[in-house]
Amino acid sequence: MATQPQLPPEVLKNIFQKIYGNRGCYRSDKNLNDLYSCLLVNKRWCVNVVPILWSAVFYPIQTIRIGVITTYLSCLSLEKRKILQNQAGINIPTNYDKTTFRYATYLTELNFEKFLKTIFLWSKKNRKPYRNTKRNEIIVQYLLELFSSNCAKIKYFAMNNVPNYLLNDDYFNNLKTIDFKLLREPNIRNCLSNVKELRLEWDALALDGFLNSIGYTCRSLEVLDTNFAHDPEFSNLFINKQQAEELAMLISSQSNLQKFILQDYRYYTHFFINSLYTQTHSLKEIEFYSVDFLGCVSFEVFKHCSLITNITFEDCENITLDMAKPLFNSPLPNLKNVHVYNNPDHPICEDLVLWADKKNFKGKWWEIKITTKKIKYSFSIIIICLYFTPLIVNLVKILFKILLANLIY
Repeated sequence: MATQPQLPPEVLKNIFQKIYGNRGCYRSDKNLNDLYSCLLVNKRWCVNVVPILWSAVFYPIQTIRIGVITTYLSCLSLEKRKILQNQAGINIPTNYDKTTFRYATYLTELNFEKFLKTIFLWSKKNRKPYRNTKRNEIIVQYLLELFSSNCAKIKYFAMNNVPNYLLNDDYFNNLKTIDFKLLREPNIRNCLSNVKELRLEWDALALDGFLNSIGYTCRSLEVLDTNFAHDPEFSNLFINKQQAEELAMLISSQSNLQKFILQDYRYYTHFFINSLYTQTHSLKEIEFYSVDFLGCVSFEVFKHCSLITNITFEDCENITLDMAKPLFNSPLPNLKNVHVYNNPDHPICEDLVLWADKKNFKGKWWEIKITTKKIKYSFSIIIICLYFTPLIVNLVKILFKILLANLIY
């Protein structure tokens, strides 16, 4: 009996990934249920679905599933489970059946705030009656060590804001019980050392030691996206000089930063501009949205970014002519797009707008510069056309005669 043809694993993975969706899209319960159904088709499908389902289990736009923590803890060694039970005050079985898959291996996206919130909720449900302030920190440490020991390839790491309407479970009080210097530990930093894209929001500034530890651990970033938009009435901290310096050190510690986004930031912007001098060899895209440049001296650093292709200034304030002048005479051979939005409420430097218009000007056909290479190319096209013209004319005549003969017939 002939065996039925099977789809290659790569095709199956693409289909399942399409059902699951990519980062930034809403993953509905229906899509997840469809993938759960695929798990039951056969072993081959199951093996291809599991890595996708466990690649981003702490997805921000998704219901919290505290059962994920139970599954991860079942992958810990017996010794660590006993420590959680005896020292951390967690009601957890010390004996688990061996898991079918190494789930910690598949994690590629880690939304840290969702990871922490899931742990806090799980811990609250499974804790013993007595209080232990280090309970959450031990769980965080053991799970990060699990990801590291299983060689999880985390490429995307984010610390986003938690909406105020979800802060009914002492979220920030729990954060204060964790020493985030643990991210620098050798047993942990391996799982974060290959992060390529990092997103930081306002709450990231609230964590003592967090930015320093991330700068020490994540040194191969290609994209750094920072968005500090917040509601001042409900903000949990005020930006200070130390936080700005720590973020600037995070930028300086990178070896190959290609894209930097800064949004909704004030007061200490010059720290970030100066830190970009360490990234002139690799920087390709720079985007500023609602940024106050008060205190910045010059955009001289952008003049040295020879690979830069895109520059954006939108709704920015306090950009002066002296500040922008270094851009005007810079060659920037790879620059393809400059976006400058002039907000009427906060008028931006007019010379910067004119420079952007000039850089974005594509020119008309009659303004194309004539070069020797273009002349040779044009002559080649003309010769080819002249060579094939008689053949084309004869072919048209023959077709016309055939058509005419058919009409007469």
